[in-house]
Amino acid sequence: MLQLFLQQFIPAMEQVVTLAVPLGILYAILQRLPAKGYQTGYRSAIKWGFWLSIAIVVARVGTRNAVSREGVEGIAITIAFLAEIVCIVLLARGRGQEEKPYAPLKYSAIVLGLLLFFYHGMEIWFIPVGSAISAAGDYTSTNFFVKLAGFGAGFLFGCIGSYVVYRAAAALNDKRLVFVFIVQALAMMVQQGIFLVQLFLARHIISSESVLSLMAPIIDHSSWLIFIIFFAVLFVPITLYSQKRPARPVDMNPARYRRLIQGVIHKRRWGAATVVALIFMVAFSSFGSSYANKQVELVKPQPVVPVGDHVDLPLGDVNDGHLHRFVYQASGGQQVRFIVILKGGNSYGVGLDACEICGPTGYYERDNQVVCRLCDVVMNKATIGTKGGCNPIPLEHQVTEGNLRIPVEALEAAKKIFN
Repeated sequence: MLQLFLQQFIPAMEQVVTLAVPLGILYAILQRLPAKGYQTGYRSAIKWGFWLSIAIVVARVGTRNAVSREGVEGIAITIAFLAEIVCIVLLARGRGQEEKPYAPLKYSAIVLGLLLFFYHGMEIWFIPVGSAISAAGDYTSTNFFVKLAGFGAGFLFGCIGSYVVYRAAAALNDKRLVFVFIVQALAMMVQQGIFLVQLFLARHIISSESVLSLMAPIIDHSSWLIFIIFFAVLFVPITLYSQKRPARPVDMNPARYRRLIQGVIHKRRWGAATVVALIFMVAFSSFGSSYANKQVELVKPQPVVPVGDHVDLPLGDVNDGHLHRFVYQASGGQQVRFIVILKGGNSYGVGLDACEICGPTGYYERDNQVVCRLCDVVMNKATIGTKGGCNPIPLEHQVTEGNLRIPVEALEAAKKIFN
């Protein structure tokens, strides 16, 4: 149960922190600028991003996936990526100190607030939606309530931690605040770049084995980018505590000086609270994540032997609705793994034990759902056998004479994926 709880808690917390901390720090920067026109537009953009993210999730679920999640997210991330570059360059050059709002900074901040909340908002809302879909109507089960509790706790903890960081960051001077934002924005841009490359590979916009081999280790370790955001935040309390206690001016009365010292102490308390929040965040994202995502030992695939130019699997062996894994030894010695699952009626999902995004990492069955071993994405059984996303790469097959027949030619063609 704890593992199930953490599997929802950690993604919810990380998505909230990845969204709220950089946007909160950017808001603190905008509050410091002389012109007051920045904050109003920025707050409105965040509100619109919130409602748009909910609208897209409702539309996608209500229309049974007629709305392309990947397409919408890809457009949003591409534009947000450009807005981040503009914000970084302008803030690094010290723009925004004019008496009137500097238009490029104002509108890039608005676009960034809108689209980041839109993208990460969708990622956040899809966590409980995924739990509801995997429950398959059984909304009174213990597993379902544990998942919802994990999501709710992670969401709440992420919000509280992000607010604490915002209050501590707001006490910094302008240059240090900009530095923290730039480091976090760069970490987000790396994450967004990885997402876009994955999307382009899945959509065959780019198709190159060299790109895939280069990106595979980066994708495998992309989860560690969250720690860049965490450790950039650590700069906030370090700076607060490194500031010297102000000396009392000769002409300042004792009561006013005490208020000044109380203000410094108050800021340092927010810094201390930030350190505590970071300790818990890092612990959950490292040790907690390690426990929640312990590698599942895959069921050993059954070897198959071709008969002539095809492989036959008796339907009686694969018609129980569960995931079945098989392996074929190709002519070059490669072990070509593939999976079979009954989707319903006389329809079977047949694909390689690999996808275009995560490679040949494999799939396993959990709670009657097919799950990617690397990224823990739950497959929709109805889409197994179709291209795209983290779905298994489709494998040519036909149902004939009580067998599921797979051409040897198709298996031989797939051996390059398992090199």
